[in-house]
Amino acid sequence: MKAVDEAESLSRAINEEVVLTPYNTAWPALFENERDRLLGLFPGEFVAIEHIGSTAVPGLSAKPIIDILAGVDSMPTADD
Repeated sequence: MKAVDEAESLSRAINEEVVLTPYNTAWPALFENERDRLLGLFPGEFVAIEHIGSTAVPGLSAKPIIDILAGVDSMPTADD
């Protein structure tokens, strides 16, 4: 499998069809499962892990992608 270069990745993102789906009550649990998995993989590394974006808003239609923001205490920690 070849690595996708930045130009190809950008092109895919720009040309990707946007499909909205009705709110799914499973989204919060999917986030919690992924948050717990990340906390287990990187114990003590995160200040917080938050569910962000449209799937975090109850009742809102959204692209069915769980957006996550993980906070760390410094840029060197983020770089690592």
